[in-house]
Amino acid sequence: MSSAIVRGMCTLSTLPMTSIVLSPRGADKVATLKALFPDMVTIAADNQAVLDACDIVFVGVLPKHCEEVLRGLRFQARHTVVSLVSTAPLALLQEVCAPVPTEQVVRAIPLPPVAKHNGATVMTPPHPTIAGLFGALGTVVPVATEALMKKMMPVTALMGQLYAQHLATQQWLVAQGVDAESAAKWTGAVFHTVTYDSAIAGPSTFEELVHEQTPGGLNEQVIREMTEAGAYTALSDSLDNILARIEARPAPVRSTTPYSSAIDVDPE
Repeated sequence: MSSAIVRGMCTLSTLPMTSIVLSPRGADKVATLKALFPDMVTIAADNQAVLDACDIVFVGVLPKHCEEVLRGLRFQARHTVVSLVSTAPLALLQEVCAPVPTEQVVRAIPLPPVAKHNGATVMTPPHPTIAGLFGALGTVVPVATEALMKKMMPVTALMGQLYAQHLATQQWLVAQGVDAESAAKWTGAVFHTVTYDSAIAGPSTFEELVHEQTPGGLNEQVIREMTEAGAYTALSDSLDNILARIEARPAPVRSTTPYSSAIDVDPE
């Protein structure tokens, strides 16, 4: 994720920073970024050297190393700290990054397309400078509290199931005799096209998009059949289960019925 952010920032037409200083951890990745952006990227001697050279510090270590790494560093009140560690709570980050003011400690969950300026990022607390940076890399949604951010986080887990829909669609086309390359190209293009109107959504955007499908038409049929199969209930249940994991509590207990697709054949 850190590499994606660096790639995104270094390819902006108007740069929001004068330079980017990288930790030497992950030597291969930082060497690649240095080779790609030699005028923007500097590799520091160690993590402390990154802090000494920068005002805004991004933390992208593995969760199990987060506290240990941060406790070993000397922060200053001038720093703004942006944690990309999904499981590190604000209270811990504020403690180990002291004397950084609490309002200058931010949690952010960006998605990889920030590298191409088409990412999505949820962050807390709202911080104008950091929101502006992630806004330049795509869509940013600042929320007021960490509790609200946790409610937003499960949506990022839908990425894999969306790709699974792509794969199932491609495989269905191949089963109909379409070659795999054409099936992949068509599937990707259609999914990308039909989500165009959702890129900048308002409170009623999705309801309007669903309701504009022609009654009795092909799109309405798929919505109806997927609803009858419980697909959208299953989606909501999965989001509930992911939120329970994030909030470290038991998931709701439900009884589920597997979906079976069958074609009724008139025996006559």
